[in-house]
Amino acid sequence: MAKKKNNPRLKVRTDRSFQKKSNCRDERVAIVDIDKITFSFKDVISNHPKGNMQSFESWQKDKILSKLLEKLRYLSELTIQEAKQQGFITEYNKFPDNTDFKCPKQFKDGARWSVIKKITGQKTRIVRHIVDNIFYIVFLDKDHQFWKTKKKHT
Repeated sequence: MAKKKNNPRLKVRTDRSFQKKSNCRDERVAIVDIDKITFSFKDVISNHPKGNMQSFESWQKDKILSKLLEKLRYLSELTIQEAKQQGFITEYNKFPDNTDFKCPKQFKDGARWSVIKKITGQKTRIVRHIVDNIFYIVFLDKDHQFWKTKKKHT
């Protein structure tokens, strides 16, 4: 009977070879831009008590939803400060008195209010409250009714 040769590619495993080696790899560090603007849609209100009904569906019909998404994609590359400097964000800090919107109960205690503008020209905006770098979208405002001002130079 012929003697069987050991295959050099097959290793004999011992109990010690099954144990995990510790500290044998470099730790992967996730790259996180903690200062960049992030967006949350959890607080979006599309039926306003004062009758100003705007939803993502209505923005889709008006062909401005895709412009909003493109703007949000662009803004997600910026910090809040950079977006303010470029004129995309105006911060009001308080809920306005002269508005077509009603302040939701959950935000009556000192939410910082602001708008993202320059979505499709001068009027269209989204309204939000902000915590750190998170932009919580609350209202869609295509007619500039959140912070009403008197018209200038007309």
